[in-house]
Amino acid sequence: MTQHPPLLLLTRPRLQSARFAGDFVKRFGSGIAIRTAPVLDIVPRPDPVSLDGFAGLLFTSENGVAALAAVNERRDLPAYCVGERTADAARSVGFRATAAEGTAASMIAHFSADPPKGPLLHLRGEHARVELAEALSAIGIPTEERIVYAQEALPFPPGIAAEIEAAPLTFLPLFSPRSALLVAEWLRGLGGRFALVTMSAAVTASWDGPRPEVLIEAERPDAPAMMDGLAAVMGAVGVP
Repeated sequence: MTQHPPLLLLTRPRLQSARFAGDFVKRFGSGIAIRTAPVLDIVPRPDPVSLDGFAGLLFTSENGVAALAAVNERRDLPAYCVGERTADAARSVGFRATAAEGTAASMIAHFSADPPKGPLLHLRGEHARVELAEALSAIGIPTEERIVYAQEALPFPPGIAAEIEAAPLTFLPLFSPRSALLVAEWLRGLGGRFALVTMSAAVTASWDGPRPEVLIEAERPDAPAMMDGLAAVMGAVGVP
């Protein structure tokens, strides 16, 4: 009988999944099969976005940076970013960017302590867990938002289900509440064993798919902490 290796199932958009897969192989080697099955497609909106009247921009994802950069050439406003990865993306297209600590809450705390000198604009996708503009406006920091990209759900790719059922264990990192809901819908009723790493308590709460063998929440909401979480679940199930 053929012995199948454990499987790492990556469900982020292809660019982020490819980067994560490369980091995974560098850290853990090639003994675990990697399959990419994006649950969402990032679709930038082509509509122009005016930055007139704003003192700064808010980015909570790399996708927001790319979508704005494609429709507006201005780079003179400071960019306040949720974390270092997003800040690096903003810098790469010409913004002066600073990073918060990886959460919307840390961005709100920053502006509470050091209010900006004018209104802010949040560039975001159509689905967001925290209404950042509303939260900032509620504490006296005028903030508007523009939706600059859509996150369209994708169907479960053919062939992946059979690999999951054949694998002795599937490692599944989940990065957002919406992706957790969509992946759970994909996998509901499917055979197989799963070990989950979730980016936050909100992601954990959104999971209603197959009961995992083990579930660990990342210590921080970033990719390195998710990788550490995978190391922890691999240790918990005895995968070297």
